[in-house]
Amino acid sequence: MRTFSLLSLLFLCPAVFAGNISSQYSGDSLQKLYAELHYLREVGIEIHQKYDLKKNPDQLRFCKGEYGYISTRAKSTIGIANRLPSPHKEEYIAAGWKAYECSQCTGNIKACDAVPPALETIKAEFKEKQNATE
Repeated sequence: MRTFSLLSLLFLCPAVFAGNISSQYSGDSLQKLYAELHYLREVGIEIHQKYDLKKNPDQLRFCKGEYGYISTRAKSTIGIANRLPSPHKEEYIAAGWKAYECSQCTGNIKACDAVPPALETIKAEFKEKQNATE
């Protein structure tokens, strides 16, 4: 009987506290989104300057070896944008996808150009929120 009570308690406690979990992860913020989009754009530009896959397709293996992790980080950034409660959410998600494309070894360098306008929007929204709290 005692074991049953202990097991019941173990299974019920998480269920009770699950209602208090916010859909926004604790680290998600406009600042984090800004930093990640900026980083992905910079890495994308670096990749496209360092590797010319049109001239030398063999470099793809080296590029993926060096920058293979970036795909996961870019997808995570899209998730951050999706969880933010913002009127510009769709723009941020679209910028995340452009940053993803920009930062891929086989991606398009022109996708990098779509990120700076979103960065400016993030800055403006952040300043607006700061002014509202003052």
